[in-house]
Formats: sequence, C-alpha cells, structure tokens
Amino acid sequence: MSAAAGEPVPVLPPADRGATRIADRVVRRVAGRAAEEILRPGGGEVIRASADVRGSRVDSIHLDVGLAYPTHLQTSGAELQRRVTERTAHLTGLTVGRTAVRITRLAQSPAQAATESVLVGAAESAAHRAGHRPWSQRRAPAAVFALIGAAVCGTLLAGVVAVALGREPSGVRLRTLDWLTAHGPADTAVAVGAAVATVAGLWTLFTAVTPGLRGRLAMSGPAATAASTTAAIDRSAVAALVRHRAADVSGVSRVRVTAGRRRIAVRARISFGDPGETRGALTHATQDVVAGLGLAKRSRVRVRVSRDAYWQPPRDQRHHPNPDPNHEQKEVPAHAPSPPPAP
Repeated sequence: MSAAAGEPVPVLPPADRGATRIADRVVRRVAGRAAEEILRPGGGEVIRASADVRGSRVDSIHLDVGLAYPTHLQTSGAELQRRVTERTAHLTGLTVGRTAVRITRLAQSPAQAATESVLVGAAESAAHRAGHRPWSQRRAPAAVFALIGAAVCGTLLAGVVAVALGREPSGVRLRTLDWLTAHGPADTAVAVGAAVATVAGLWTLFTAVTPGLRGRLAMSGPAATAASTTAAIDRSAVAALVRHRAADVSGVSRVRVTAGRRRIAVRARISFGDPGETRGALTHATQDVVAGLGLAKRSRVRVRVSRDAYWQPPRDQRHHPNPDPNHEQKEVPAHAPSPPPAP
C-alpha cells in the first residue's frame, strides 16, 4: 500500500531491508593490506594471503610473510597476528576467529629499527604462553576421498533412478552382481580388494589423528594474544639462521646444518684453531639462536667438528729423510740398464 499524500513514508529497520555479504577475496585483500601496513616499514612483505568467511564470521585467515633479518621472530609473528586480527575485524565488521602466520622468508634490511618498533614493541616485558603445533588441513586426502565417494554414489544413484523409471539395469551392474554372487572371501581378488580398503581406511584415520606439517616448528607467543592464534617457522629457515651464525665463528671454513623436529645437528670443518674450543663456540652460538626463536619445544643441539685436509710430505720422505743435505740425487737416463741384484 502506498502512503497517503503528506504522510511520512515509514522507514524499515536495517534488518528488514536486505543482507550484506562480504566475499572471501575482499577479506583476503583487507588482511593482506593490514599486514603490509605493518611489514613494509621494516622491509617485510606479504607473500600469500587467504581467508575463509562463513556468514558474519571469518573462520580463519592464513598469511605467508617474509620478515626482515635480524628480527625477533617470536614476538614479530605474534604482534602481526594481533594487529591483522584487530584491523580486519575493524574494517569489515566481522568476527575473526583464527589468524595463522607462516614465516617463509628472511631478508636483510637496513630498516631494523623500524621493524622492531612496529612489530616488537614491549615484547621484553610481555608474558609468553606455550604454542601448539599447527595442524594440516589435509586438503588433498579430503579431496581425493570426496571425489571417489561422489563418483561411486553417483553411479549407484543413476542405476537406481534408471530402474525406478522402468528401464533395464545397466550391464555393468548386472555383471558386478553376478561376479559377487559367484565369489567369496576366499578368492584372491576379494582378499586383495579388502586389503586395499583396509589400508585406505587406516591411512584416512592416520591423517585424521596426526597433525602433519612436519616441516614447521611451533613457536610460543605473548599471553595477550588469543588462544586460537598460532605461529610457526619452517625448519629450513631455522637451519639458515643457525648456519649464518655458525659461519661467523672463528676458524670455521664450512658448515652444514640440519634442523629436525627435536634436534639441530651442526657439522663443521675448521681450517685452524682448537677443535674443542670451536665446538664449544658453535654450541653456544646455536643455543643462542634457538633461544631467540622462541620455539614451543626447545630443540637439542648436536655439534660435530672435523679438521680440513692439509698437505703432508710423501710417506718416503717422512720415514726416510735424507741425512746429507749436500747429497744430490743423480738422474738416471731412461735407457740405462737396471742395476745388478745384490748378492
């Protein structure tokens, strides 16, 4: 009904006018811009960003970032999580559930002071909480089983609908039923199929109860951050930091670092110096780097030191030195006969 002349038009409340939906790509760009506002002054960068929006809630935000080296990775990642969560919630009006930051790159930058002032802040006085190992979303196994299940269910549904419409069952269905009625559990084909199904089921259960992401190490964060936020660092980045620090130790010519989930192995070759002192210096440097990373679980350090190969005189000269320095060895022509044997 239209309003009478001269009467004000009633105003509907906002809830009755319609709905506003914010797409995933918009939230992704907002989160990426928010992270760039924090990282760019210090030389960092956003490599990849993704967001999962469900109605009026953002289930998760994932960021792959590169930080300027050197910087405190533990507090930098936690501060970045907090700022991105607050900034995204403020600009979109949505509730942000979880923000995950993955540090995939470290780069030298002259703006170290700016990075520390923006990301670290009052990190020295903040309390810390224990971090949890990040869990993989298992997208590949879930997609494979979903496609297989959809194909099998679609085939069965098509056969049932065809029979319900008065058509004859497909030849594949009839041959399959005939084969199943003629073969039992004792047949080799049935046993192999059961074994494959069992292995597939066990693999599905294993992927469901294990966290995966073995290439990442969990980091602890400030207690002020939300419990749902997580921080992790790649093991290759940890190895690169330790290798960079170990190369500065005096006497080290070559070094190889392997970062595992529970242990960091350092194998170094030295060109000079005492091996025991060098081993102690490498152990101290590695422990210092690991302590600065703020890992949720402290990794054990194992250091091996060996000397580089150096030149030594031939064996004949070492064991049979020439006692007469004035004695000169005469050259024997190639056509000269061999000396007679001693009696």
